[in-house]
Amino acid sequence: MDANLKLSADELALVENAGLILTKNAIIQKAIRIFGNLTGSMGLALEDSDLPLEIKKIAPKLSRGENYKGLPYLMLDCPRLFEKEDILAIRSFFWWGNYFSITLHLKGKYKQIHSGGILAVLSKLTESAFCIASTEEEWQHELKNHYTPLSGINPNEFRNLIGSQSFLKITWQAPLSEWENIESILLEKFKILMEILANPI
Repeated sequence: MDANLKLSADELALVENAGLILTKNAIIQKAIRIFGNLTGSMGLALEDSDLPLEIKKIAPKLSRGENYKGLPYLMLDCPRLFEKEDILAIRSFFWWGNYFSITLHLKGKYKQIHSGGILAVLSKLTESAFCIASTEEEWQHELKNHYTPLSGINPNEFRNLIGSQSFLKITWQAPLSEWENIESILLEKFKILMEILANPI
Protein backbone atom coordinates (compact mmCIF):
# COMPACT_ATOMS: atom_id res chain seq x y z
CA MET A 1 0.00 0.00 0.00
CA ASP A 2 1.10 3.57 -0.74
CA ALA A 3 2.66 4.96 2.44
CA ASN A 4 0.47 8.05 2.15
CA LEU A 5 -2.64 5.86 2.48
CA LYS A 6 -1.60 4.06 5.64
CA LEU A 7 -3.22 5.06 8.93
CA SER A 8 -1.31 6.10 12.01
CA ALA A 9 -2.27 4.51 15.33
CA ASP A 10 -4.30 7.61 16.24
CA GLU A 11 -6.05 7.64 12.85
CA LEU A 12 -6.92 3.94 13.15
CA ALA A 13 -8.39 4.51 16.61
CA LEU A 14 -10.55 7.30 15.23
CA VAL A 15 -11.80 5.37 12.20
CA GLU A 16 -12.80 2.47 14.45
CA ASN A 17 -14.74 4.78 16.78
CA ALA A 18 -18.28 5.09 15.35
CA GLY A 19 -19.38 6.89 18.50
CA LEU A 20 -17.21 9.87 17.61
CA ILE A 21 -19.18 10.63 14.43
CA LEU A 22 -22.52 9.87 16.09
CA THR A 23 -21.70 12.34 18.87
CA LYS A 24 -20.61 14.94 16.31
CA ASN A 25 -23.90 14.48 14.42
CA ALA A 26 -25.88 14.92 17.65
CA ILE A 27 -24.02 18.16 18.40
CA ILE A 28 -24.72 19.50 14.91
CA GLN A 29 -28.43 18.69 15.31
CA LYS A 30 -28.52 20.64 18.57
CA ALA A 31 -26.84 23.59 16.86
CA ILE A 32 -29.41 23.37 14.07
CA ARG A 33 -32.21 23.54 16.64
CA ILE A 34 -30.60 26.59 18.27
CA PHE A 35 -30.42 28.33 14.90
CA GLY A 36 -33.96 27.18 14.11
CA ASN A 37 -35.21 28.92 17.25
CA LEU A 38 -33.25 32.01 16.28
CA THR A 39 -34.82 31.94 12.83
CA GLY A 40 -38.24 32.40 14.40
CA SER A 41 -37.19 35.14 16.82
CA MET A 42 -35.16 37.05 14.25
CA GLY A 43 -37.88 36.66 11.64
CA LEU A 44 -40.42 38.29 13.96
CA ALA A 45 -38.05 41.18 14.69
CA LEU A 46 -37.46 41.60 10.97
CA GLU A 47 -41.20 41.70 10.23
CA ASP A 48 -41.66 44.45 12.84
CA SER A 49 -38.79 46.52 11.44
CA ASP A 50 -38.96 49.44 9.03
CA LEU A 51 -36.72 47.74 6.46
CA PRO A 52 -37.98 47.80 2.86
CA LEU A 53 -40.38 45.07 1.77
CA GLU A 54 -37.82 43.87 -0.79
CA ILE A 55 -35.68 42.74 2.17
CA LYS A 56 -38.42 41.62 4.58
CA LYS A 57 -40.05 39.33 2.00
CA ILE A 58 -36.91 37.17 1.62
CA ALA A 59 -37.18 34.22 4.00
CA PRO A 60 -34.26 33.48 6.37
CA LYS A 61 -31.88 30.80 5.16
CA LEU A 62 -30.05 28.19 7.27
CA SER A 63 -27.10 26.53 5.53
CA ARG A 64 -24.91 23.65 6.69
CA GLY A 65 -21.48 22.62 5.48
CA GLU A 66 -18.64 20.32 6.42
CA ASN A 67 -15.59 22.15 5.14
CA TYR A 68 -15.01 25.76 6.10
CA LYS A 69 -11.25 25.56 6.43
CA GLY A 70 -11.67 21.84 7.02
CA LEU A 71 -14.35 22.05 9.75
CA PRO A 72 -18.17 21.80 9.93
CA TYR A 73 -20.26 24.97 10.13
CA LEU A 74 -23.78 26.38 10.17
CA MET A 75 -24.86 29.75 8.76
CA LEU A 76 -28.14 31.56 9.35
CA ASP A 77 -28.80 34.60 7.14
CA CYS A 78 -31.61 36.83 8.41
CA PRO A 79 -32.21 39.32 6.87
CA ARG A 80 -30.53 38.38 3.61
CA LEU A 81 -30.27 40.28 0.36
CA PHE A 82 -27.25 39.35 -1.74
CA GLU A 83 -26.92 41.01 -5.13
CA LYS A 84 -23.84 41.64 -7.24
CA GLU A 85 -23.40 45.25 -6.12
CA ASP A 86 -25.73 45.54 -3.12
CA ILE A 87 -25.76 43.45 0.07
CA LEU A 88 -27.68 43.71 3.32
CA ALA A 89 -27.43 40.68 5.59
CA ILE A 90 -27.00 39.59 9.18
CA ARG A 91 -25.24 36.24 9.36
CA SER A 92 -25.11 34.06 12.47
CA PHE A 93 -22.31 31.51 12.23
CA PHE A 94 -21.34 28.35 14.13
CA TRP A 95 -17.86 27.06 13.34
CA TRP A 96 -16.85 23.74 14.85
CA GLY A 97 -13.82 23.96 17.10
CA ASN A 98 -13.81 27.77 17.00
CA TYR A 99 -16.76 29.98 17.95
CA PHE A 100 -20.18 31.43 17.30
CA SER A 101 -20.38 34.81 15.59
CA ILE A 102 -22.92 37.27 14.23
CA THR A 103 -22.08 39.72 11.45
CA LEU A 104 -23.76 42.65 9.74
CA HIS A 105 -22.69 42.80 6.08
CA LEU A 106 -23.43 45.95 4.05
CA LYS A 107 -22.40 46.79 0.51
CA GLY A 108 -23.37 49.19 -2.26
CA LYS A 109 -26.47 51.27 -1.66
CA TYR A 110 -27.10 49.61 1.71
CA LYS A 111 -23.65 50.55 2.96
CA GLN A 112 -24.35 54.13 1.92
CA ILE A 113 -27.79 54.18 3.53
CA HIS A 114 -26.84 52.58 6.85
CA SER A 115 -23.31 53.83 7.59
CA GLY A 116 -24.82 56.66 9.61
CA GLY A 117 -26.75 54.15 11.67
CA ILE A 118 -23.51 52.55 12.72
CA LEU A 119 -22.19 55.88 13.96
CA ALA A 120 -25.44 56.37 15.89
CA VAL A 121 -24.87 53.19 17.94
CA LEU A 122 -21.05 53.11 17.82
CA SER A 123 -20.67 53.37 21.59
CA LYS A 124 -23.03 50.43 22.12
CA LEU A 125 -21.16 48.37 19.53
CA THR A 126 -17.87 49.20 21.22
CA GLU A 127 -19.16 48.31 24.69
CA SER A 128 -20.48 45.00 23.33
CA ALA A 129 -17.03 44.08 21.92
CA PHE A 130 -17.95 44.19 18.23
CA CYS A 131 -15.19 44.24 15.62
CA ILE A 132 -14.98 45.71 12.12
CA ALA A 133 -13.56 44.09 8.99
CA SER A 134 -10.25 45.80 8.32
CA THR A 135 -9.04 43.94 5.21
CA GLU A 136 -10.39 43.66 1.66
CA GLU A 137 -11.26 39.96 2.06
CA GLU A 138 -15.04 40.32 1.97
CA TRP A 139 -15.98 36.66 2.50
CA GLN A 140 -13.57 35.95 5.35
CA HIS A 141 -15.33 34.69 8.50
CA GLU A 142 -12.22 34.17 10.59
CA LEU A 143 -11.64 37.13 12.88
CA LYS A 144 -7.91 36.73 13.39
CA ASN A 145 -5.92 39.08 11.12
CA HIS A 146 -9.08 40.28 9.34
CA TYR A 147 -11.05 42.23 11.95
CA THR A 148 -10.18 45.01 14.39
CA PRO A 149 -11.97 45.62 17.73
CA LEU A 150 -14.01 48.81 17.61
CA SER A 151 -12.59 49.64 21.03
CA GLY A 152 -9.23 50.19 19.35
CA ILE A 153 -10.51 52.63 16.71
CA ASN A 154 -11.40 56.28 17.26
CA PRO A 155 -14.40 57.82 15.41
CA ASN A 156 -12.22 59.46 12.73
CA GLU A 157 -10.39 56.21 12.01
CA PHE A 158 -13.77 54.48 11.89
CA ARG A 159 -15.11 56.95 9.32
CA ASN A 160 -11.96 56.55 7.21
CA LEU A 161 -12.28 52.76 7.31
CA ILE A 162 -15.92 52.94 6.27
CA GLY A 163 -15.03 55.19 3.36
CA SER A 164 -12.08 53.17 2.14
CA GLN A 165 -13.80 49.82 1.57
CA SER A 166 -16.49 48.76 -0.86
CA PHE A 167 -18.20 46.75 1.88
CA LEU A 168 -18.71 47.07 5.62
CA LYS A 169 -18.81 44.19 8.10
CA ILE A 170 -19.41 44.52 11.83
CA THR A 171 -19.04 41.27 13.77
CA TRP A 172 -19.12 39.78 17.25
CA GLN A 173 -17.98 36.37 18.42
CA ALA A 174 -18.49 34.11 21.43
CA PRO A 175 -16.52 31.04 22.53
CA LEU A 176 -18.23 27.66 22.21
CA SER A 177 -18.23 27.47 26.01
CA GLU A 178 -21.19 29.90 25.84
CA TRP A 179 -23.27 27.13 24.24
CA GLU A 180 -26.00 27.06 26.90
CA ASN A 181 -26.64 30.80 26.60
CA ILE A 182 -25.81 31.37 22.94
CA GLU A 183 -29.39 31.59 21.68
CA SER A 184 -30.27 34.53 23.92
CA ILE A 185 -26.86 36.15 23.43
CA LEU A 186 -27.04 36.03 19.63
CA LEU A 187 -30.57 37.42 19.72
CA GLU A 188 -29.36 40.28 21.92
CA LYS A 189 -26.53 41.09 19.48
CA PHE A 190 -28.95 40.77 16.56
CA LYS A 191 -31.16 43.45 18.10
CA ILE A 192 -28.17 45.78 18.42
CA LEU A 193 -27.37 45.28 14.73
CA MET A 194 -31.00 45.91 13.85
CA GLU A 195 -30.71 49.28 15.59
CA ILE A 196 -28.15 50.20 12.92
CA LEU A 197 -30.65 49.36 10.20
CA ALA A 198 -33.33 51.39 11.99
CA ASN A 199 -31.20 54.54 11.69
CA PRO A 200 -30.65 55.16 7.95
CA ILE A 201 -29.01 58.34 6.72
